[in-house]
Amino acid sequence: MNEDPTTKRTTEVVETNATATAPEVEHDRQVSKVTQIIWYIAGVLIALLLVRAVLAMLGANLDNSFASFIYALTDPLVAPFRGLLQVGEFQAGVSRLEVETLLAAAVYALVTWGITKAVDLARKDV
Repeated sequence: MNEDPTTKRTTEVVETNATATAPEVEHDRQVSKVTQIIWYIAGVLIALLLVRAVLAMLGANLDNSFASFIYALTDPLVAPFRGLLQVGEFQAGVSRLEVETLLAAAVYALVTWGITKAVDLARKDV
């Protein structure tokens, strides 16, 4: 009785060298969660900065509660960059490109990237 090779099923057992122990896997998972939390917080802050930049470009009225809330919330984040570039003074209600706000968003994104990469490198050294 000849068997048809196309209908024959074979089972292969694949051996893996699992060098990671359960505590190491759990540690990696926790570090991954930490980097996710860091990116989430930074993402929210950067999104708020970009909303501020759009409001500034549209010349938002600061008497509006939403605009004043966004400006009050993001002002401490933009303050270190104010005056860094000679782009003019802040004027509420006047349409302008807030370069310092865009620069702040870029710097915070780079800093966040650096922090998460440092956390990842620390994870790999353990």
